[in-house]
Amino acid sequence: MNDLDNLPATVGGGAAPPANAGAHVENRRADYNRLVRTARLSSLILEKVDFKIHPEALGVNKALLTRSITPRTKVMSSGTADGTCVANVIWEVHFKFKKRTVVKCVGSYLISYEGIKDCSEEAVGLFVENVGKTATYAYFRALYAHCDWSANLGSPPLPVIQLQPKI
Repeated sequence: MNDLDNLPATVGGGAAPPANAGAHVENRRADYNRLVRTARLSSLILEKVDFKIHPEALGVNKALLTRSITPRTKVMSSGTADGTCVANVIWEVHFKFKKRTVVKCVGSYLISYEGIKDCSEEAVGLFVENVGKTATYAYFRALYAHCDWSANLGSPPLPVIQLQPKI
């Protein structure tokens, strides 16, 4: 099941026939696919880095550390009016020993895409969620590798991500 399967059964206050709901789903897909074809990355900027390591992380067996990676996205400007979408993608990685966070790295990226036209704000949000995350992750992965090396932590590389697109 995907986000397109969760459509309301009513349109304009009345019950919508199933064919109309199917047409609505297809319109959403067409809107998103048009955006994928027309949008072009115009900038990707590292806005902020926060790297913290507690001394106990250096002496612990790396196999005892648990890692979590969390992305967050926020559309700052959808671009439906001026054709340029601006969004913030934040990646966080935490390593915990027992229940205490001993390593934390946060990278905040500003991204902008040009060529946003003839699409809904919903499609822009999905685009940033699907494409923006993917565009920034390689940079975050390299950033974390550099911080890890500089701190002489020796943790394994961050994994290659496999995001399931939400359409």
